Amino acid sequence: MLILTLAAPIGAWIHMRRHPEPRSRERTLETFLLWWIAVAIGVAGLFGAGFHVFDGPAIAEEIGFTRGDGGFQFENAMGDLAIGVTGLLCVRYRNPGFWLAVLLVTAIQYYGDAYGHVYQWLENDNTEPGNVGIPLVLDLIVPTVGLLLYRAWRHVAGHDVRERTVTS
Repeated sequence: MLILTLAAPIGAWIHMRRHPEPRSRERTLETFLLWWIAVAIGVAGLFGAGFHVFDGPAIAEEIGFTRGDGGFQFENAMGDLAIGVTGLLCVRYRNPGFWLAVLLVTAIQYYGDAYGHVYQWLENDNTEPGNVGIPLVLDLIVPTVGLLLYRAWRHVAGHDVRERTVTS
């Protein structure tokens, strides 16, 4: 997943270089945000789902969770799949509210995962690389970068991040 996290800004940069239309700050932020959501969240979510479904026991062992057969991996896979599919749908549905919903769901899932990694580290001395290594770092970086890009994009676009809500 680290490769996809690095590929997202590189892809956005290449995209900006290949499209000669005027590059406003708003358009630049939107492009980087879309690539982040589609690649670092969407494609990574699909790969994560595949790893959890097709190699669950090995992934469980890599994380350091060796009790049982790693059956919980299927549930993790469905969360990754949902995040991945909705992340990729952002390419089709260019709606700021939809993008924010995808980012919030990702943040809840990933920050929750990060909490679980830290808990296992502190309570069970689980220092396996799959627990306290790159997965933990990405669980913190991916949603944070996405939310910061979103906030910057909406600010530069002149929109308050707090969208209007329907009141009765």
